[in-house]
Amino acid sequence: MRIWLVMVVAAIPTAGWSQVRQGEVGTEEQPTVIEAHVIEASPPTVRAEGDVVFEQGEGQFRRRLRADQAIYNTQTAAGRMTSASFTTCDLPRPHYRIAAQEIRLSPDQRLKLRRVRIYLGRRCLISLPSLSINVGPGALGEILLPRPGYSSRDGFFLTTRFALVDTDKTGVNLQLRPTTRRGVQGGVIGAYAIMGSARLASAYVADSDMELRRESPLPSLVEREVWTFPEPKPEPPLLSAFAALLVRERAFDIDVPNLLATRLPEIGVRYISPQARVVRENGQPRVGLQVQGQTSWGRFTETPGGGYVSRWDTRGVVSTTLAAFGRSTALRGSVLARYSTYGGGNSYRVLGAALEVSRVFSGGSFASMRLIAHDISGSTPLEFDDIDIRRELQAAGRCVLGRSTFAVLLDYDLDKQSLRDWQVSIGRRLHCLEPAIIWRHRFRQISFDLRVLGL
Repeated sequence: MRIWLVMVVAAIPTAGWSQVRQGEVGTEEQPTVIEAHVIEASPPTVRAEGDVVFEQGEGQFRRRLRADQAIYNTQTAAGRMTSASFTTCDLPRPHYRIAAQEIRLSPDQRLKLRRVRIYLGRRCLISLPSLSINVGPGALGEILLPRPGYSSRDGFFLTTRFALVDTDKTGVNLQLRPTTRRGVQGGVIGAYAIMGSARLASAYVADSDMELRRESPLPSLVEREVWTFPEPKPEPPLLSAFAALLVRERAFDIDVPNLLATRLPEIGVRYISPQARVVRENGQPRVGLQVQGQTSWGRFTETPGGGYVSRWDTRGVVSTTLAAFGRSTALRGSVLARYSTYGGGNSYRVLGAALEVSRVFSGGSFASMRLIAHDISGSTPLEFDDIDIRRELQAAGRCVLGRSTFAVLLDYDLDKQSLRDWQVSIGRRLHCLEPAIIWRHRFRQISFDLRVLGL
């Protein structure tokens, strides 16, 4: 005999698994369904045992867990399941599932799994001691499996990342990139959120991520997302302390294509301001201004090269929307200031600016054009933190045709009047999975992704 328990979770708007979406009128409630042989409900706690099925959400946000035993708190939206499995695939034989000895549901929209096995169909692809998954709506398209690939510099490689510590305040990640030609690259990155949440904003980013040039200017592909400029999802405020130990990290330099950088260690403080907005009379945002900055100290060495160099580095980026044309087109501007000093007495100063126009089309298609210029003075003994291109034009586009997604990135050097790099990718949606192949021309690199939709 089976027992069903249906709960409408709408009393806690910030609860982890209650996907409460605000409509034009009122609140759209999404039920939580628990099915098992034995269910004991003593509000706010629900206990279930015997072939437990736990479902929550609807459509692309629907999640299904199976377990031998489960306990769930309807007020905190937290729970624990033993001998459990998780999937977002609604087929009788799911395309993928994640099995674990224990799965914990946290109110901040994460699953914490212990002794994990990831299955594609009936085949176990990988076993992990632990895994943490963001199951909030913003995590659509999360990649759970290592990313394989091949490049002319590194040979065959795998790129993967493991969460060693994952709390609202603290995050410690192990990132590895074993290669056949360059050995094992990677290390440990840790950060603590002094103010704000380490899960809602990046508590650590590499210094290259705070430059004006972006490795991937394409926003995440989310079905039926309503875009509102200046920013659809502004980053929340954050103040964090971070540390990084990275060995033979791949650095992308024009003049030294085989460059590797080692950070032993790098420590610093990162800050993200709350977004200041100016709104129109109808309440729609007109201008959004946000500041990011960080200060760090580290010891670095490079290959090829030798010897450690210490560096103090301070940099900040101010970004704003200069004009918004409706809800899908925007003109953005960014300003960068950076000052670095080195153990040998060198100093390096950078002032930069970027102007970008972007448009979101129906169905998730996207296009942008970004003009970048730098004014540089001083010198640096480190190749990886030297800005090689003073004036650059960066273009990005994505076209969604049915279940297929095509994307292209172009980097044009305005000083040399030449195409510096280009990248293309093709993805095909297969129910709950989307395999993709990516080609990066400059490094003769091909890589493969398998995105899990519905996370």
